[in-house]
Order: sequence, then structure tokens, then C-alpha cells
Amino acid sequence: MKLKKLYSRKGIIITIVIMAVLTLVSIGLSPLVKINYDMREYLKDESKTKQAIIKLEEEFGNSSMIQMMTSNIDLVEASNIVSEINEMPMVKSVIWLGTVADINIPIDAIDESVVNVSDFYKDGKLLYTIEFMEDDYSLEVGKTIDKINDLMLSKEVEVSYRGPAVNNKTTRELVDSEMIMILAVAIPLAVLILFLASSSWLEPIVVLINLAVAIVINLGTNFLMPSVSYITMSIASILQLAMSLDYSLFIVHRYYEERDKGFDKIAAAVNSTKASFRSVTASAATTVVGFLALLLMRYQIGADIGLSLVKAIVISYLVTIFLLPVLLILLDKPLLKYKHKMFLPKFGSIVKVLHKGRYIIVIFFIILGASAFYLQSKTTYIYGDTPSDDMKLKLAQDRHKIKEAFGGFEPVVILYDKEDKTNVISLVTELEKLEQVSNIQSIVTSVDPSIPEEMIPKEALAQFKGINYYRMILFLNVDSETEKTYELSNQIFDLTDQYLEHPSYIAGGVVATTEIKETVKSDGIWVQLISAVAIALVILIVLRNPITPVILVLLIEVSIWINIAITFISGNVIIYIGFLVVTSLQLGATIDYAVLISSRYQEFRKTLDKKEAMIEAVKLSAPAIITSAAVLASSGFVVSIVSQLTVVHSIGLLIGRGALLSGVIVLFLLPPLLLAADFLIEKTNIKFKKIKTNKEGQHEKINE
Repeated sequence: MKLKKLYSRKGIIITIVIMAVLTLVSIGLSPLVKINYDMREYLKDESKTKQAIIKLEEEFGNSSMIQMMTSNIDLVEASNIVSEINEMPMVKSVIWLGTVADINIPIDAIDESVVNVSDFYKDGKLLYTIEFMEDDYSLEVGKTIDKINDLMLSKEVEVSYRGPAVNNKTTRELVDSEMIMILAVAIPLAVLILFLASSSWLEPIVVLINLAVAIVINLGTNFLMPSVSYITMSIASILQLAMSLDYSLFIVHRYYEERDKGFDKIAAAVNSTKASFRSVTASAATTVVGFLALLLMRYQIGADIGLSLVKAIVISYLVTIFLLPVLLILLDKPLLKYKHKMFLPKFGSIVKVLHKGRYIIVIFFIILGASAFYLQSKTTYIYGDTPSDDMKLKLAQDRHKIKEAFGGFEPVVILYDKEDKTNVISLVTELEKLEQVSNIQSIVTSVDPSIPEEMIPKEALAQFKGINYYRMILFLNVDSETEKTYELSNQIFDLTDQYLEHPSYIAGGVVATTEIKETVKSDGIWVQLISAVAIALVILIVLRNPITPVILVLLIEVSIWINIAITFISGNVIIYIGFLVVTSLQLGATIDYAVLISSRYQEFRKTLDKKEAMIEAVKLSAPAIITSAAVLASSGFVVSIVSQLTVVHSIGLLIGRGALLSGVIVLFLLPPLLLAADFLIEKTNIKFKKIKTNKEGQHEKINE
């Protein structure tokens, strides 16, 4: 379809109607999108963790556990509370002191050789392990936890909770509230930046209408996916706004140039769309390729994030190409009427200084890149879904209180064959020697092994005996994910293999995290390598030069290395999945800045010498780069400041810092690098022969 037809009165009406319908349908579908909070879902079916979860469900049903601690209540009141909790439909059982001992006798009189009282009672505090009939991520389990809390409040009992189900419930609540808060802060900030960087008071409104339509359509089309991870939902909308802002700016700024040349609004829209098409397509393609590389990960959270963000970018690209020129035509009169002087500084004169010191800057760039590469290689990563340690959250406060009284609660479940009942006593003895094992709940630890099973209360026995397997629960006293944690996981596997004769299964956050680490660490190298090569190929096709892609990709890679190196220097750690997302984003999205300068330089180099060509390229590209980098950086920092979710906070900080680094490096290091390599670039430009008909009707071959 010819652009003039698209921008005719009929074409404009059709475009507006289609976009309006898509937007309204998407608004209706958005609440129906399924959000997934279970990171284990992204493990392959053959993983040990997934197999253990399946076997655990077969033996004991779908279940989850939390721990609850009460202070300063007597055993009679505690027994009444347990009875009320047991009556709740979603509660499978409550294990507490009254489950394994006679609470009619004084606690001091309970025989410690039969029951380990300290597992359930310490210094006036009682610990209950509540098991539910659905998994840690169940909405019904979350509602039941609320009911339990309401019960405790009605009885004015001081209570604390911990466990994966509590973590997940808090995560859901934070995602719901933080998404609104992030957009409420980030959008006004983006508007302010757009006003400062615009050439017309109406320009930010035009750009934001275009972006809002794209974001709403993307949210609605998430309904077509089986589920979307909470990580993706937390960052997708704000990243879509920040990453695809470039496309709007490229076209809007070109539109002004065409109008300044004297073209009418239809011709200006046609010319600006055609002139920007290559840059906008290259920008979208590099970002898409960067995220498509995440699909190669065996840990499928990469595919979840990658597909969602690829979809977001493609939608933004299509909406910008079709809707934005229409908005410019419709709002042309007020857009030009309210034009004003741009508040951003001119960068053309800086190029003169950079040109003089270009060879020194090249040497500096090599030293900087090598130093950053070395330092980033020293960074420490964590691989699990770490709960927030923000002490402003009741979640963190409760976890700290219970840990002080009863030690850690990182449950690991071992399923062992009935035939190994005797061997398990030796296994427990060895497991108890491990420093980080704070408590073990099993038949042989809760009740004297010499007591026949027939004499054990059925309620207590059901907690540990399944159809073909017994269940042992280890509670690990671990604060954070470290090399010692991975070593502990491997020790548990080794001891189980050593003492049990029959196949066993092990499930839990620690072992899942260790398996995730082993999976994603090998994935990461390939993701980054393939992403860089694929993006370089896209740039090669767009710019038709083999030298430029190498310079551009290396430049952004250095900015990524600096970003990660700063984390190492500051003594912090990085969540690895966040690292992969951010490196893909920073490479795929911020390379747009470098592509814009390079394409404009290539355009001006046809008629100007290299110095003047670069001055013009930077002068016209800088406003879009500064605006885009500022919006992306501010969006990242807003996510980091607002979010109390560890992984989301980490991603936000890296995005914000990465956008700033990429913007500065592209503006100050790319021009001298291109100027220094100008001779090679000019010699290696790939030219295509194109047939053109002259005025006399003769065919001529021209280089393009």
C-alpha cells in the first residue's frame, strides 16, 4: 500500500478505527491474563526438582507449608486455635507440640528422649507447621493465610509467619500495587523529560498517545499466552515505553525537518516515515534479536521474558509506523503552532573537540574496555527467587523473629522408599551433623524409632507416611544464596545416595536454586554471544558495512561491562536472570542510539567531509538519544526505588544505570571511533547496483 493512500482521509479513518478497536478489546482482556509466580515451572521436565515435585504430589497430594509462631499463650488456648485452623477447608494439617506430645502434662515434664520439645516450643514461643491442600502459589492458600491472620487478630495473639506460600502471597500483593505505583511515578517523569526535550508543547502528548495504545494492546495480547511471569509483568509496560520511545522520536524529528523544508503535512508524513523507516526498523530489529536470544535458555523463564518483550517491541513498532504519522497529520496545526526552542544543549561543537582527540580516545576506549571486562568477570551472582530482606516489610520482620527463636526455615523434602526405613536413621544422623541443618522432622526424629507405628497417632503418622514413600523434612538455617548453599545442596544429595539403597527424591528451594544455577550459567554465555552476533548481522544489513557493526556492538558491550563492573566495585551481587535480561535489553535497545548516529553520519558523509558529516549527525541525533536514554534510565531507577521485590529492584537498577552509560558512551566515544575508522568504513561500504530510468527512458545502473 502506498503511504499517500494510507494518509488519505479514508486511510486515516480506517487506521483510527482499527487502533481504537484493538485498544478497547485489549483493555477488556487485560484482567484475564494469568500471572505465574512459580519459578520452578520454568525448569525442564527432566529436571530433578520437577520430578521430585511430581512424586511428592503423587504420595502426599498437592500441598504447601508455612510456619507460624505465637508468643505468650498457654497450651489450652493454642489447642483451641489449632482446632479452629484445622476446620478451615484448605488446611490439611497443623503440626505443633500437641501433635506429638500430651499437652495435659507440664512442658518441663515431657520426655525429651521421646519428643524434641525445642522443635516446637522455646522461651514461651510456640511454633506450628501448617500444611495446605494446594501448592505454594495457590490463590486459595493465600486467602486461607489471610483467614488465619484474621483469627489471630480477633484473639489478640502476637503472631509471625514464614514460608514460600507467605513469600508468594506477599509477592502477588507487591506486584499488583507496584505496577500501578511504577507507572504513576514513571509516566509523569517521562512526560517531564519529553517536554524538556521536545520542539513543541504538544509533541509529548502525541508521542504518549502512540505509546499508550501500544502498551495497552501488548497487555491485552498477553491473554493469548498460557501465563506470564510476575517478573515480566512488573517490568514489561515501563520497559516497552522506554525502549520503543526511540521509534516515535525518530519519526517526529524527521517530520519537523520535512515541514521546515516546505513540504505539506501529507508529504512530510510520507517523507519522514520513509526516511526514518530504516533507522526505526533497525532499532526494532536489534531489540527483538536481543530478546530472542533469551529463547535459547534451557531455563524457560528466558523464553517467558523474551517472548513477552519481543511481542511488546513488535507491537510498538507497528503502532508507531501506522498510527504516529496519522496523529502528526491530524494534530499538525497545533503541533507547529506551539513549537518552541529546544532546551537541550547543542552537541555539534563537541564533535570538533572529539575529532581532535580521536586517536587518544580510541586508546582510552581500549583500556576502559579491558578494565571493565576484567572487573565484571569478578561479579558474584545469585540464581534463586530470593525473598525481600527489606525490614519495612512484615514478611522480613516475621522471618527474622522466627529465625531468632527456632532457626532457619528453608524446607527441603526427602522422599525415601519404605524399604529404606532402617537406613534412614543413619542418614538422619549424618544430616544432623551438617551445620546449616537446624531441624529435621520425620518419623525417626519426632517419635522414638523403637515405638511401633501402630502406637503413633494417625494424624502424626500421616504427615510422614505416603503410599510408597516416607517423607522427611529438613529445615535449613540459610540466610542467603552462597557457594556454601550450593555445597549444602550437593551434600544432601551425596548423603542420600550414600545411605539409601532405593531411589529417592529431593525437593526444595535450595536444591531447585542449585539446579537453576547449573542450568542458566551455561545458558548465559550462549545467550550473550548469539545476541551480539545476531545484532551485528542486523546492523550489517541495515548500514551495509562490515566495520560499523563491530564498532557499535563492541561499544555497547563495553557499556554493559562497565555497568556490571560497578556492581562488583560496590560490593553487591546480581540476580543472574536479571543480568541476562538487562544485558539483552541494554545491547538490543541502547544500540539504537549508535545506529541512529551511524546512519545519519553515513547519510551526510555522501556530500560532506567526515568532520562536518559527524557534526550534522550528532547535532540531529543527540536530542533523540538524550531523551530516550533519560526516559529509559529514569524508568529503570523508578522501578528500582519503588519495587521491594529483590529481582525486580535489581533489574531496575541495572537498566537505569545501563541506559545512562550507553547514552554517554555513544555520544562521547562513538563519534571519535567512527572518525578514526572513517577510511576503513569508506573502503568497505557495500554498494548495490540499482536500475533507474532517466528522462530519455534509458536504463542506468547507479550505486546505492
